Amino acid sequence: MYYIKTAERPDLKFWIQDDDGALIDFSTGYTFTFKVGYKDQAALLTKTTVTGAAGAGVEPTGTPNITVTFTAGDWDTVPAGRDYLAQIRATTGGLDRVVQIPFEVRSVVT
Repeated sequence: MYYIKTAERPDLKFWIQDDDGALIDFSTGYTFTFKVGYKDQAALLTKTTVTGAAGAGVEPTGTPNITVTFTAGDWDTVPAGRDYLAQIRATTGGLDRVVQIPFEVRSVVT
C-alpha cells in the first residue's frame, strides 16, 4: 500500500477481518488511530479522523469497514520512503485491535 506526498485524496480504505475471515463491524463503540512511521519510533503522521463501518464485500468493490480521511498538508512533512508501517488501532471497552501494513510514501513527479 502507498500514498503520494502532498495528496489528500483518495481516502485510505481497509477491509479488516477477524480470525475467521469475517469483516469486523466497527460501526459503533470504537475509537481509531491511524499512524505511519517506523517500528519502535514515534509516528511521522497520526490521524484520528477515521471512520468505522460494518463493511461489506471485498476490496476494491465492497464497502470498507475502516476509512481514513486526510486534509490539506497531512503528508507534506512525511519523507518519501518504502520501509514504513501503517498502523490502525481500534479500541473498544479498553481493549485494542492493532493492524500493521507495510507502507510506502511516494514523491510526486516535478
